[in-house]
Amino acid sequence: MSIGAFLVLCLVVFLLVGLPIAFSLGLTAVSYFFYTDNLRYLIVLAQRTFNGINSFELIAIPLFILAGDLMYEGKISQALVNLAKSLAGSMRGSMAIIATLACMFFGAVSGSGPATTSAISSVMAKGMKEDGYPPVFSACSVAAAGPLGSLIPPSITMVVYGVTTNTSVGELLLAGVWPGVIFGLCLMVYEFYICKKYNYGTVIPFSLEALAKNLVVSIPALVTPVIILGGIYSGIFTPTEAGGAAVFYALLVGMLWSKSIKVRDLPRILLTSGVAAATIIIIIGNVSCLSFVLTREQIPERLAAMAVQNLSAPWQFLLVVNIIYIFAGMIENGSSAIVMLAPILHPIALKFGIDPVFFGAMTVANLAIGMITPPMAASLYIAGRIFEVEIPDVIRNIMPFFCVMLVGLFIVCVTAPMVTWLPSVLM
Repeated sequence: MSIGAFLVLCLVVFLLVGLPIAFSLGLTAVSYFFYTDNLRYLIVLAQRTFNGINSFELIAIPLFILAGDLMYEGKISQALVNLAKSLAGSMRGSMAIIATLACMFFGAVSGSGPATTSAISSVMAKGMKEDGYPPVFSACSVAAAGPLGSLIPPSITMVVYGVTTNTSVGELLLAGVWPGVIFGLCLMVYEFYICKKYNYGTVIPFSLEALAKNLVVSIPALVTPVIILGGIYSGIFTPTEAGGAAVFYALLVGMLWSKSIKVRDLPRILLTSGVAAATIIIIIGNVSCLSFVLTREQIPERLAAMAVQNLSAPWQFLLVVNIIYIFAGMIENGSSAIVMLAPILHPIALKFGIDPVFFGAMTVANLAIGMITPPMAASLYIAGRIFEVEIPDVIRNIMPFFCVMLVGLFIVCVTAPMVTWLPSVLM
């Protein structure tokens, strides 16, 4: 059996028996040394694990996670929903469109897809039910829009991709704007069509006074991405330092503005954020071991040569990669899929002359779709639970939204220059 086939077999077996992805990756690397009878190299794995997580930029991950959790606990989602309601309330299907807009706003605060879905679902569930929207349609609307939180900066998934592939985190964060907007627009167009066709919901008269009032109330939340992105691109601080600034600001908002975070809540919030961050960092450490094995066997180089030989054009490679990432998103969360696949696919993309920033944004866009595709489908399960809809019903009705997001992904791929335009202007 070839080394490559052995590694794939080990990884699949470890995952099938229920081992967490982090330990599956590490044990696959260990199995390689037993298989090749090179046990003397096992000591190298400890050093590789440490080197994999010994990165200043990696500190941004727990900081952004903590900032997102603080914003969630700060109860700012209601203010963002009210702002979205003032903007889109006069349209047919306004509540569904409002939910999508609110997810985009909250994504610019939290940087997390699951957190966005949870926050906006909690606020929108009662209102959409009272306005006559079918619960399953409401759940699917928010489930599909929640993953925009992993695209729109500050995106935790983008930071993971940047650290994993040594791509500029600042450029990746900006590159997420175009895919996030395209996905959001596609979802809103579809929701408008469905709501108009079936006469869902009521129309709220537009009020400039209400818009101004809700805009003022939402300013503390909307300032968050300005602080993070403005600080990075003006050179005031690095992405990691931006995470620290975001935590400090989120703490001020939660304790002094909304007053929903008490000192006694901090240990619980820190523990929740710490567990989430530790999971990602352990995965990155273990994937560093597997990357050492892959590099030692020259597997990425062989795959790159095979891809260049058999795929004659970049678009063919992108098509294959999109399919791979969509299937990967079905069985793993975004960060896990990135640390497994990006070290292999990223060098091949460079061989085809594909912009690394665009490739990173496309990767995260694919994995955002994975958040509504079972069996993982974190966003789908969260929305179904909060809207009190049976999960099989949500799964059956999510397919049109899945297709709409595929259309959005296609638009992102054919408008690649727009993805990299903002980073090229501001960086």
